[in-house]
Amino acid sequence: MKEILFLRHAKSSWEYAVSDRDRPLQPKGIHAIKAVAKHWKEKFSTYEVILSSPANRALYTATLLAHEIGHSFSQFFLKEGLYSFSAPDIIHQVKQLPFQYDKVIVVGHNPALSAAADYFCVKPMPVLKTADWISITFAVSDWKGITYGEAEYGSKKEALLNQ
Repeated sequence: MKEILFLRHAKSSWEYAVSDRDRPLQPKGIHAIKAVAKHWKEKFSTYEVILSSPANRALYTATLLAHEIGHSFSQFFLKEGLYSFSAPDIIHQVKQLPFQYDKVIVVGHNPALSAAADYFCVKPMPVLKTADWISITFAVSDWKGITYGEAEYGSKKEALLNQ
């Protein structure tokens, strides 16, 4: 069994005159990802590795998640290929994951993550809003062989309501 969790970065700020790659998180985005991490800590803690886009907003989201769930930073990696807005790029990254990992969190961007989730899911999934996630479980033993999986969706709204 393989399981991927796509987590869209938290709400970013357009307040600063910086490149897209350097945009920071808004304070409400920081609050939201902490709430999401705490609410689903038990689920997120079962993942072996966190992979993040190197964009500031994704990296900070992934770092806050890892910190909140007590995830080892030795299993936290930046992947240049995840700084993409194209589903085929994300699909390629997932199919190239190392065999030894069974459960992987990918932190990145839309529309790529939502479209990749749709590609991998048996049923259509909602478009990921900031700090929302979709996990997909595949009944295969190798990432190269994944096709369609069963999905679960988590919304920051649920986490914020249950604080």
